[in-house]
Order: sequence, then C-alpha cells, then structure tokens
Amino acid sequence: MDSSQLLDILGNENRRAILELLSHKPCYVTEISEHLGVSPKAVIDHLEMLEQAGLIESTTDDRRRKYFNISRSLRLEVNVSPYFFGMKSAYPQRITAEYEYVEIDGGTLQLNGKDDNLSREVEAGDVDDLVSKLEKLEEIGNELSIAQRHVQAEIDEVMQEIEDAMQAADEEAVDSAGFGQR
Repeated sequence: MDSSQLLDILGNENRRAILELLSHKPCYVTEISEHLGVSPKAVIDHLEMLEQAGLIESTTDDRRRKYFNISRSLRLEVNVSPYFFGMKSAYPQRITAEYEYVEIDGGTLQLNGKDDNLSREVEAGDVDDLVSKLEKLEEIGNELSIAQRHVQAEIDEVMQEIEDAMQAADEEAVDSAGFGQR
C-alpha cells in the first residue's frame, strides 16, 4: 500500500484508537464500539477500511462473533524538513543486509561490528531470556530512532550551509559584475 494512502487512513483519530486497542488484544465490534463511544456502524466502516488496507484481519469464533486483530507489523516513516518531504512504509521481514554501521543477518543485529547476542536460541518456557531479548531490541530500536533524528538534523544543517554558500556565491557574482554598485 502507498504511504500516502496509509497516512490518509491513519489520519483518522478513531482508526488510530482502534489500532491502539487491537495492539493489546483481539476485539469484536461491540467491544471496540463501547471502548471508543462510537456506534457499531461507524466502527464497522473503520474496520472495513483498515482491513482493506491490510492492517487488520478478522476471525470468527465458535459463537460466530467476528474478532479483529492486527495482521502484521508495519513501519511508516515521514520526513519533513525545509529541504525534503518524503514518506516510506515497510513491512518488516527477516533479511540479511550489511550497512556501514549496522549489520543484520536474519535475527542477529550487530552495531559497529559488535554482536549483541540477539539471535541466541531460547528454549521453550525460558520467558526471562525472551523478556531480556525484547528489552535489548527495544533499547536498540530507541537508539536507532535517536540516531535517525540526529542524522536528519545533520542533513538539514548541511543543506542550510549549502544554501547559504550558494546564496553568498550568487551575491558575490552580482557584486563582481558591478550590478550591485552605483
């Protein structure tokens, strides 16, 4: 799905509230309606839009109640600066990729060449290890987010310097041509 379509869908407060609720547990229409204080008909309309976008899916239980849950993870990034506007969305997948500062090999994440031991096999029932792994991944995610903001600030600063240099060069060219003098 196109990033701009995702932004349109996520621009609605009720749809965001539905996704927030579904991120905690599967729910049926009446639950969502009561939680939001919105009519079941309105909830159904929102759910249909979210389902068509592939953000949620539904299943029917033994009592023929239709439950909705988030279908898969999605990352949506919006970049707004004086020099650039862009959006990108991605559905996470297991990949092998090498970057200059981050290396990802399936489930192993390495930063600056240092293995963070995130791909270690965890025995079934070893919840403490799983929680520890989750905390480490969240910590890395937060650090990467901060690094992305830092890089964007640096990009904006360099773009401003380029703009200033070009403006100064233009002014110098006008002055050297004698147009600015009387």
